[in-house]
Amino acid sequence: MRQRFGIAQCLIGSPKLVIVDEPTAGLDPGERNRFYNILSEIGENIIVILSTHIVQDVRELCTQMAIMDKGKLVYSGNTDDALDQNQGKVWERKVDKSELSNFHANYKIISNKLVGGKPLIHVFSGTAIRQ
Repeated sequence: MRQRFGIAQCLIGSPKLVIVDEPTAGLDPGERNRFYNILSEIGENIIVILSTHIVQDVRELCTQMAIMDKGKLVYSGNTDDALDQNQGKVWERKVDKSELSNFHANYKIISNKLVGGKPLIHVFSGTAIRQ
């Protein structure tokens, strides 16, 4: 409800631009879908800038995107093109905790979370993960 109220508040002045930061963080899946619908409808008439690290939000809401790393623009363009360019370059693997530092030393780890007590890593690499 807080996100909906915030959107309602910002629309009062008929803005030409709306900036939202992590708009779906903390929402359950059903509420996330309702919020996607709200933002999609707003985006038909208003420019919406979405700041998020949630890839699903970008895929659902954006036709154009930009990626920044440490304040530098590293990609700007169509969301489908970005996915195509990275096809076959992101790998997922469960590893033992004892192997984690070795993977960090040898690969560009883009995410790491515990699943069933073991680290699940996502690696950005042009070739499949070895080790």
